[in-house]
Amino acid sequence: MLGVDVNLIFRLAALAIIITIFYTFLKQAGRDEYAYMTVLAGLAIALLWVIPLILELFNAVRAVFQLY
Repeated sequence: MLGVDVNLIFRLAALAIIITIFYTFLKQAGRDEYAYMTVLAGLAIALLWVIPLILELFNAVRAVFQLY
């Protein structure tokens, strides 16, 4: 479990670095629309990676407190 979380943190950090580089290059080139689309695409990818863990957390909380 801990290895998966550390792996996710490194993947998110790598994604953030890549998106930042692309954003900077596109912004300097005057392609503001593409720069913002790149940021949105990076955010979507990050959410796709994080949402299953959030759902797992909610299921664990529900199981611990025997909700629903």
